[in-house]
Amino acid sequence: MTDTASAPAIDLAVFDIDGTLVDSRHPLAGHTIAALRSLSDAGIAVALASSRQRSSLVEIAETIGLRMPLISFNGTLVSAADGATVAAETFTPGDALTAALAEFVDAGGCIHVYAEDRWHAYGDEHLIGREAAGPDVTPDLRADRFDAASLPAPVLKVMCDGLHDTLAGVQAAVAAQPELVISWSGTECHDIHLATATKGHALHVLCAHLNIEPARVAAFGDADSDITMLRNAGFGYAMGAASQRVRAAADHYLDGPGSGALEKLLAEIAQASQSWKIGR
Repeated sequence: MTDTASAPAIDLAVFDIDGTLVDSRHPLAGHTIAALRSLSDAGIAVALASSRQRSSLVEIAETIGLRMPLISFNGTLVSAADGATVAAETFTPGDALTAALAEFVDAGGCIHVYAEDRWHAYGDEHLIGREAAGPDVTPDLRADRFDAASLPAPVLKVMCDGLHDTLAGVQAAVAAQPELVISWSGTECHDIHLATATKGHALHVLCAHLNIEPARVAAFGDADSDITMLRNAGFGYAMGAASQRVRAAADHYLDGPGSGALEKLLAEIAQASQSWKIGR
């Protein structure tokens, strides 16, 4: 079911990827791309915000055919449409955390460590391959054992892939660095990053960069990591399989990928924006 609210007047639309624009049954479709382009044609800025790494978002932006700002790693990196870094929220893992990460890899897990210009992956090759999903989305370093000396520094995000008892050790080590948090990011993955690095904070950074008021932003997402973004935008839309927590943070709800609900709303927003400009 879709909450049929009227099309808002906005200057920026920000979209989560997985569960919002695409899901396992619905890849990025031509009519979705056309709807996103219609916003740009109407003078509305379009941005992507995802837990995915920047290179993956660049590929999606190229598929859509728009140069756009990108919020990657769930808010730790904000990039301008020209690729320049607007903000990067980084940290240095302490000794206890690096020891716990090594133990996690030894138990069969996989660690992805992301810096602004590098990506190092440690552990099972199959698990590494799940994240290396394209010709331009591949680690700069692959190793079957974790080596703290090879870590890039500083770090934007560490992703632990795999459910193992030793994840408790990683969680305890993160708790010992109070500036950090660890959160579930889907399937068997957990992300470690600065507590201040959220999509909501990144949205405010992006709005300041673009000189756009957050009240003139529409944000779309389905996961817990989208909650701060939905709350901080003037118009928040919970999508598809969004939990009650996510829906409570949003102003409206739309059916998910494949339903046509998002594309219909975007067409209405673009048309309303063009009509408003003509009427000025």
